[in-house]
Amino acid sequence: MAQRTQPETAVQRDTSSSEVKQRTIGNMVTASLLAVLGTIIFAWALRTPEYPWLFAVGALPWVVGVVVFARALWTYTHSQPTGS
Repeated sequence: MAQRTQPETAVQRDTSSSEVKQRTIGNMVTASLLAVLGTIIFAWALRTPEYPWLFAVGALPWVVGVVVFARALWTYTHSQPTGS
């Protein structure tokens, strides 16, 4: 037999919504910083063409940043309550 859960109150919904928004913003800031780090590494790789592996190293923070950003955006858009 399935257990019944208590419906969310408006205060609980606002709190969880606020927490989700704060986590989303934090993750998006982290993704932006990773993109900046990747850009700096790419710029360094362009100045020193004898180290082509630096391009791969510069791509890593970009890929991680895109994944973090996409996951945060997905979580934010799919955790919002529908209706009021």
